[in-house]
Amino acid sequence: MIRRPGHLADTEPPTGVPIDVPGLDFERAGINVETAGGSAERFWHALAAGQSALPVDAPSDLVVALAGIAGWRAGVLGLRDDALAHLVEVPPAAAAAALGIAEGDLGAFAERQRADRFWWPGRAGQRGYVCAVGGFAGLGGAWTAPPTDPRPLDDDGAFAVRTGERWWRVDADVWGSRLVALEGEPPTALGREAGPTASLLTFTESYLAWIYVAEPA
Repeated sequence: MIRRPGHLADTEPPTGVPIDVPGLDFERAGINVETAGGSAERFWHALAAGQSALPVDAPSDLVVALAGIAGWRAGVLGLRDDALAHLVEVPPAAAAAALGIAEGDLGAFAERQRADRFWWPGRAGQRGYVCAVGGFAGLGGAWTAPPTDPRPLDDDGAFAVRTGERWWRVDADVWGSRLVALEGEPPTALGREAGPTASLLTFTESYLAWIYVAEPA
């Protein structure tokens, strides 16, 4: 587990400086990534890492597809489906570099992600822990009371948790997370499709909540 908000798959993010492509405004794209809940800095580094594995004369539409993958890598939850679709369009070396994983792991990553949004090659080594969310507001986190009563919601990758008298919705995947304050207690999940079961865990007096997926023995 980790002791502050963050994703364990993001401990060694890609690095680099994007290469300018005529007609593409990477600075504006970074701003859009931040507006959508991701990190502009991570986006630029992920895109740069992917570009370094592309031919110098790569067409702009290929760079745009790579930018979508980099945006997902930077924590934009809404880009997940598009990024997974674009993985087959981008050269494997570039896609893997943007994601910060070994090229040899890319096929397994893409296949596993279609059924398990929290999977990455190092998860088993972390005993199934994916990320920590929340944190104490006085230290830059989101919450003024420790989270309790975690429960799954019907949407994939979505949970609810209570801090004091307030309920929160937690959405997450392997790279990103989002917290939204709710008006009241959400309905209990009615059921999910079969597949890996993720849990949101809380611990007494901790201001963090952890997403965990039980790994097979």
